[in-house]
Formats: sequence, structure tokens, C-alpha cells
Amino acid sequence: MKIAVAGMIFLVNAALCVAQPQAAPQQRIQVTPPNANLNAILQQIQQTTSSASTDIGKLRIEKWKTDADQKQQLLQVAQSLQKNIANAVPGLITDVQTSKGGVVASFKLYHNLNVLYEFLSSLADAAGSLGKKDEYEPLTNDANSLDSERQNLSTYIEQAATRLETTLLAAQAKLAAPAPTPSKVVVIDENAAPAKKTTKPRKKKSSAAKPDSGTGSTSGTAAPAQTSSTPH
Repeated sequence: MKIAVAGMIFLVNAALCVAQPQAAPQQRIQVTPPNANLNAILQQIQQTTSSASTDIGKLRIEKWKTDADQKQQLLQVAQSLQKNIANAVPGLITDVQTSKGGVVASFKLYHNLNVLYEFLSSLADAAGSLGKKDEYEPLTNDANSLDSERQNLSTYIEQAATRLETTLLAAQAKLAAPAPTPSKVVVIDENAAPAKKTTKPRKKKSSAAKPDSGTGSTSGTAAPAQTSSTPH
């Protein structure tokens, strides 16, 4: 039990360091929130973690039926959980809200909730074994509520990631599709001067008359031929 409690202290403190919100701005791809009601989930997380911190503060660990070393270790676990709830959770929730449900920010919050749930459940079990009923039951209710909320957040992350993946695949398919052949467009400028019509020169007819050929008929009337008479 002592080794397990020491491990709890180490992991909770490590989670607190990892869960601290980063000051540097990060580029996030915004997606439209899926069917899961993210705002309701965040509100429930705030209420549950606040209730858990209050219930942890009501524990009388110093009066539990165990030795001094284990009491000290359990006190450190309780303090680490309260520190995580006070310092890490609000910043992580703010990151999710600022990113409008970004997948990266939501996953960081989900990871921290997993740590809180695991060690809050262990502390509740210790309260059930070493403390009193009025200490055990509130912590158990808090742990159960936190378990439900982390599962709801997991569902939201899955839906958001699926929608994001669908959007990216559609964009890739659009880029890979061949470009349509552009149709020719004739633009008529009403202000442009009409083009001049080019005419070919007419071929002049010859005025010379054609010579008669033989005795054939001509277009004109032929003069009668004179007959010579011999005097008697």
C-alpha cells in the first residue's frame, strides 16, 4: 500500500506538469462541433472537479486507522489532486473553449481527467478502508461523475476527429480531380469599328470585235454581194 501511494503521488505531480497550458500560441484546425454538447460536458467537468476538491478538503486523513507514514503519503496525494484541480483543469478547459473544441486541446483535457479519475478513485477506496462512510461516499460519487464525463469527452473527441478526417479527405480528393477543360468564350466589343470588306477588282471586258470565221453567220446583217453582168 505504501509503494502504491508513493506511485500515486509521483504520477499526479507528473500529470500536473504535463497538463499546464502552454503559453506559446498553437495553430489549430477548427472544426464544427459534432452532435456531442461540448459546452455541457465542460460545465459538468467544472462542477465535478470543484465538488471533488471540496470533498477532498473534508477528509480527516490524520485520524484514519493507519500508520503515520501512510497518512503522510495520503495527505500528499490529496494535496496533489487539489493542486491539479485548481491549477491545471481551469486552464485546460479555457484552451478547449478558446480553440472552439479543437481536437488537440480537448485531448489534453481528456488525458488529465484520466489521471484525476484514477487517483481520485484510489483515494476514495482508501477512505472506504481507513476512514468513515461520510468521507468515502462523496469521493466515490465524484469519481463516478468524473468517469462519466471523461467518457462523454472521449465521444466528442472521436466525433470531432472523424469529421476533421472527412473534411481533409474531401479536400484531397478535390485537389486530385482533373481540372475541367475551359470552354472558349467569344467577347464582342460593341465599341469596336466594323471591319472593312475587301472586294476583288472586276475584270474588264475586251471591246475588240471577234473576226468572222469563214462564211458563217455574224451577229450583224451581211451586205448583199454585187453580180457582174457581161454586155452583149
